[in-house]
Amino acid sequence: MSIVGMIMWELTTGCKPFANVEHDTHLVYKIFDGERPEITEDTSECYANLMKRCWDANPKKKTSYNRNS
Repeated sequence: MSIVGMIMWELTTGCKPFANVEHDTHLVYKIFDGERPEITEDTSECYANLMKRCWDANPKKKTSYNRNS
């Protein structure tokens, strides 16, 4: 669900994630290490919390998608 968090971030900011850095292997490793775009102050708390849950490295905390619901 990490991609959902990125889409949410893009919708709140109107920008592409990591647009200010080169998209290379260094960025890939930073993302694997947990780097995420900064959530802007004007993002509602519930929306920001949902983004953070989508990005959480712990699968038990991460928001999941149930195809059966």
